[in-house]
Amino acid sequence: MSDPKRVSDLIPTRRELLKYGGFGLAGASLEGVWPMKLRAADSGRGKTPRGNARNVVFFEISGAISHLDTFDFKDNVATPKDFQVRKISTGIHFPVNMFPRMEKVMDRIAIQRSLVSHEEVHLRGQYYVQAGRQLNVAFAREIPSVGSVVAAELEKFRRDADTFPTYVSFNLETNQVGALSTGFLPPRYSVFDLNAQSALSGMSLDQKAVELIEERWRVLSKLREIRGSMSSYGRDVEAYEDFSGTAKRLLTDSRWPTTFKVTGEDTKRYGNTGVGIASALTRNVLAQDAGTRYVHICHHGWDHHKNIWDKSNSDNHYKLISDFDPAAASLIEDLAATPSKATPGKTLLDETLVVLMSEFGRTPGPLNHLAGRDHHKHVFPAMFAGAGVKGGLVLGASDSEGRTCAETGWKHKAQPRIENVVATIYSALGIDWSKEVHNLPSGRTYAYVDQLGANGIIPTDELSNIYG
Repeated sequence: MSDPKRVSDLIPTRRELLKYGGFGLAGASLEGVWPMKLRAADSGRGKTPRGNARNVVFFEISGAISHLDTFDFKDNVATPKDFQVRKISTGIHFPVNMFPRMEKVMDRIAIQRSLVSHEEVHLRGQYYVQAGRQLNVAFAREIPSVGSVVAAELEKFRRDADTFPTYVSFNLETNQVGALSTGFLPPRYSVFDLNAQSALSGMSLDQKAVELIEERWRVLSKLREIRGSMSSYGRDVEAYEDFSGTAKRLLTDSRWPTTFKVTGEDTKRYGNTGVGIASALTRNVLAQDAGTRYVHICHHGWDHHKNIWDKSNSDNHYKLISDFDPAAASLIEDLAATPSKATPGKTLLDETLVVLMSEFGRTPGPLNHLAGRDHHKHVFPAMFAGAGVKGGLVLGASDSEGRTCAETGWKHKAQPRIENVVATIYSALGIDWSKEVHNLPSGRTYAYVDQLGANGIIPTDELSNIYG
């Protein structure tokens, strides 16, 4: 008689699971158990959130797309000769041959062209995008990502049938900062970060494996009842328990492997690329309505200090634009065409706020001595679609070179920042972005949207103008 099968013979190990997708546990974390009050104290600046979205998709164009060659186009001596630029229906000039698919959805998008960043290096800028605030090394261990805050705030809305993590990301491991941990929040609010292409082949089990998982889980549950809560053993054990519980729920839910099926038609429309597959899977995850409410897509590689338009370079701007264009456009098109399971009569785009942006822009004018463009934080765009956003809006403006802000495009003289994008996300999801947490282990206060910028107090309003 052959040896009985073990669960480990039939399912991926924890290391293998992390190859396909894992919690953001490798970053800063707090040791021990900390009795956090999940509902933060109101700061007295209470806001009335909009609550116009069930979901958010944050599409990070990581490494910084050249704004003046794309969504805030400025004709200059370095403009490639093969660009076909014309005014499109929204009134902006656009290189239509480079973005044939995005041109068709620009009437669904509102562009805020006047953002400014505190940061001008990638690691700090990408941290800023994910955390919604500047990197402070003294405070970093306590800081959660925006997605983890969303997961904590929306926990009360999770249903018994919601087995998918609230916060899912694709390809965050490709950027310089990786996936942030939950900081002061419990590990259960961590991101489930997936390598999109690897995930296609690693998300299903046969029936025998499912039965063995259920059997072993029943035994483990009895042991837990005997020894009590795992939280008493420390944060690392609690994190492992959260990982195990989430993995078990996912691997035994038939909706999970179904979600990770991408058709030939999908790869044709979205592109058979990391960002294309990530975008198609984002559509699938949201279409299941199984608990995921915040998705972060990372499209990395846009850092072209040299040879930005050199087609012999396999990673030039032409190549990245050709990957981005079908992925982003198909996602918006398909969300608009997919009925919502949660809200009859609505589409997924009706109830999903889509945000597309980089951490900053790129230097205007002639190319540098390496035929590239460097980092430029002083003005760059963010784009919004869905959840009541008024498509076709063009808000704010840069000067004729794309170098400085000529018009802020909202009610303040100060340029909007990433903090204001974060406030817009929280407001759309029904979260009061003025909240503060006062009982962190360090004694510091954590503000959901921090008023203190690099040079003093900054506005923390949402970008309400995107709704018309």
